[in-house]
Amino acid sequence: MTYQKREVYLQIEDLKNKISWAIGFRYAFVFLGLFLIYFSHTGNAYAPLSLELIISVGLYNIAANLIYALKKEYKLWQAVAAAGVFQFFDIAAITFLIYITGWVESPYWFLYLVMIIVSGFGMFSYYSFAVFLIAFFSAVFYLGLLLSAYLGILPIYGTSFSLTPDQLLISIYNKAIFTSVAFFLFATTIYYFSKLLNEQHEELFIKNRKFLAALTRIKAIDRMKDEFVSTASHELRTPLSVVRENLSLIEDGIVGTIGPKQKKLLETSRANIDRLAKILDNLLDIAKIESHSLDLRCQTTDITQLGRKAVELLKPKAEHKSVTLETTFPKEAMLWIDPEQILRVFVNLIDNAIKHTGQDGKIIVGIEEAKKEIRTYIKDNGEGIAREDFPKVFERFVHIGTGHETLSRGAGLGLSICKGIVEMHNGIISFESEIDRGSTFTFSLPKIKSNGQ
Repeated sequence: MTYQKREVYLQIEDLKNKISWAIGFRYAFVFLGLFLIYFSHTGNAYAPLSLELIISVGLYNIAANLIYALKKEYKLWQAVAAAGVFQFFDIAAITFLIYITGWVESPYWFLYLVMIIVSGFGMFSYYSFAVFLIAFFSAVFYLGLLLSAYLGILPIYGTSFSLTPDQLLISIYNKAIFTSVAFFLFATTIYYFSKLLNEQHEELFIKNRKFLAALTRIKAIDRMKDEFVSTASHELRTPLSVVRENLSLIEDGIVGTIGPKQKKLLETSRANIDRLAKILDNLLDIAKIESHSLDLRCQTTDITQLGRKAVELLKPKAEHKSVTLETTFPKEAMLWIDPEQILRVFVNLIDNAIKHTGQDGKIIVGIEEAKKEIRTYIKDNGEGIAREDFPKVFERFVHIGTGHETLSRGAGLGLSICKGIVEMHNGIISFESEIDRGSTFTFSLPKIKSNGQ
C-alpha cells in the first residue's frame, strides 16, 4: 500500500468512526427526548410535534446505522457524502426543534454553532471549507423558518404570537442579522483553527512518509548486511578449517621438523584462527536467531546440571584470575529446553562475569525456583556498568569496557546471543548493575514440562 493510498484509507476509517459516534449520539438524543416527553410533556400541546421530531431523528438514524453496518467498504467520496447527508438531516432536525420551542425566542439556535464546531474539528476535519457549507445551510434553514412563520406558512409557537406585525418583523430582522453574522464569524474562526490543524497534520504526514521511507531503506540495508555476514561466514569457515588443519600438521612435525620459536608462532596462529572461527560461528548464530531459524532441540533437562557443567568448564579461567566461583543450586530443576543452547547462555554469562571481575573477586551462580518459572542469576562484584550504557548492553558488536568508560565497539556478541536464545525459549533476560559494585545478570525460563505444554 502506497503512502497516498494509506492516507486515504486512514481518512475513510476516521470518517467511519465519526459516523459511528454520530449514530450513537443520535440514539442517545432519541432516548433522552422520549424520557423528557414521558415525564414532562404529557398532555402538552407541543408533545405531538416533539414526538414527530424524535421519531424522524430515530428513523433516519436507523437508516444511517443500516447503511453503516451493511456497507463494509467505502470510497472516500462515499464516506464524505454519507457524512454530509446525515449532517444535512441534523440541521433540519435542529431547525424543527427551534420551530416548536418558540422559533424567534428559541434558545436552541446555538445548536447550529455546535454543528459548525463538529464539522470543523470533527466530522470534516480534513476539509476545513465544510464549515462554511454548514454555516450556509444553517442560515438558509433558520431564515427560511423565520420567513415561513412570518408569512403564515407555518403556525407560530411562543411569545412572538402576541407581537404586532411591525414588532414581529423587527424581531425577525434583528434575529436574522445576528444569527447570520454569528454563523459566518464562528465558521471563519473554526475554519482558521481547523486549517492550522490540517497544515500541521499535512506536515506531520510528510515527515512520517519520509521517516517510513528512510526506515524501509534502513531495513533493506540491514537485511543486506545480515545476508552478507551470513554468506561471508559460511564462505570463510571452509578455508579457515583448511588453514587450521595445515597449521596443526606443521605444528605436529608431520611435514618436517620445526624449532621452538616456530612452534610458538604456530600455536599463536592456531589460537587466533580458533578465535576467528568462534566469531564466525557467533555471527551465523546471530543471523539464525534474528531470522528465527535457529533449530532448538528441546528435551526435558535438569538446568542445575547445565549450571554445574558451565562452572566446571570455566573454573580454570576463574582460578587463573584468582576469582572465586560459588554456586547456589537446588537439588534439581527440570525444564523443557535445548540443553546445548542454555549451556551456551551459562558459559557466556559466567565468562562475561569473569572478564569484568578483578583479582580476588567473587562470582555467584544461582538457580531459584518460582511458581511459574525458574530464575538463574550470575552475580559478580566486578567493575559494573555505567547507567548511561544500560540500553547498549545487549546490542550486537558491542562489548563493555570498565565501569568508568563508555561502551566501545568490538566483536562482542555473547550477550546478544544469550538474549536471543533465552527469548526463543519464551524467557526473559535482564540485569542490574552499579559501578564498582558489580553486576547481576538474570534469565528466567517458564516451567514447561514437555513438548511445549
